[in-house]
Amino acid sequence: MVKRKVKFEILFLVLLLIIISGCSKLGGQGSAKGSETGTDGIIINFLENNPQDSYLVSSEDDEPISVTLEVRNKGSYPRSEEVNELSRGKIYISGFDRDIIRMDDNDLSQILRNDYLSGVSNINPEGGFDTAEFKGFISPDELVVDKYEPTILATLCYPYVTKASPTVCIDPSPFDDKQKKVCKIGSTQLSSQGAPITITRIDQEASSNKIQFKLNIKNDGNGDVIRVNDLKKCNPYGDTSSDSETLKRKDFDRVELIRATVGFSELECGPLDEGRFIRLFNGEGYVLCSLDRASFEEVKSAYTTPLNVELKYGYRSTISKPIKISKISSIS
Repeated sequence: MVKRKVKFEILFLVLLLIIISGCSKLGGQGSAKGSETGTDGIIINFLENNPQDSYLVSSEDDEPISVTLEVRNKGSYPRSEEVNELSRGKIYISGFDRDIIRMDDNDLSQILRNDYLSGVSNINPEGGFDTAEFKGFISPDELVVDKYEPTILATLCYPYVTKASPTVCIDPSPFDDKQKKVCKIGSTQLSSQGAPITITRIDQEASSNKIQFKLNIKNDGNGDVIRVNDLKKCNPYGDTSSDSETLKRKDFDRVELIRATVGFSELECGPLDEGRFIRLFNGEGYVLCSLDRASFEEVKSAYTTPLNVELKYGYRSTISKPIKISKISSIS
């Protein structure tokens, strides 16, 4: 009887350990770290049959046309504690003769609805979702040929943020090889951060009076980088409210460095255009940041700490769909 009781208690303990272990694994699958990967931000796609592949119009009646887009936030911005600025973004449609496919000027663009486009998180691993619909009609009176084959363009411009906090080594005696240390100054390769602009690598070098960090960044997405304050210039038809109606070459490949800190110490960084922009060449760029020895002069041995970096930028991506409009003549 006693042996059976002991066996039962052992079996109960084993089952309890299995249950606890399983719960721990389930909890680990939803870690915040996993939500900050990938190289997408906001993406758009045409919904099936919106617009249709082909339209058949008569010479008498206008034909309605609808362009509907699926809008998804596949990146990590905005996080719950961040200010959501996605409503500064817009979707534009273009690429067609506006006399043949008629839409009011107000119907050619739509503002992103930031309430629907939260970033990827533990609670929402798929990210936010919304749709954008553009309605108009095909005017057969303006169609002077039997067939018209335009390509519908959908252009998305939006603000986005990249954040990274890699662990770096702070060593007050970088040239002392005899002392046992927890870390060594060198290079750190980073994974993606849930955004189209990625901080790919941190290179460290030390001198007698400072530590220097080279922050390497890359456009890993499928779109164009623009200055975030030039988002209003994305309108393919021009924006008469701005001094420069459309985007110019100088507006591209500019990423704003919002902050770079080690602990409570702000790093001094450069070279920066206009004091804050990192320039990209062929999709890549870097900035050099330094930490003066005065920030850690009281420290006697090497230690690790997060390097907090935040980048802000505008991003433009475009998708297209060809359609065919055929005109038939009515028989009297």
